[in-house]
Amino acid sequence: MAIRHASKGDSILFSRRGNEIEGKVFLVRDNSVLVDISATDAFLLGLESSNTVVAHKNYKILKKNKRK
Repeated sequence: MAIRHASKGDSILFSRRGNEIEGKVFLVRDNSVLVDISATDAFLLGLESSNTVVAHKNYKILKKNKRK
């Protein structure tokens, strides 16, 4: 079965510190994606920025970006 990775613009769901976080992918790397999350979620996680890195194996794609 082929592993499907998120693409730029996709919405994903991931867990961090016991919280389910939703974010939008803005950059795809070989082993991970960079995701923009809400300022509220960033504060909840104790992050200084609303950007975070999520490994491909640690997220679920919620909505694919239809624009290519």
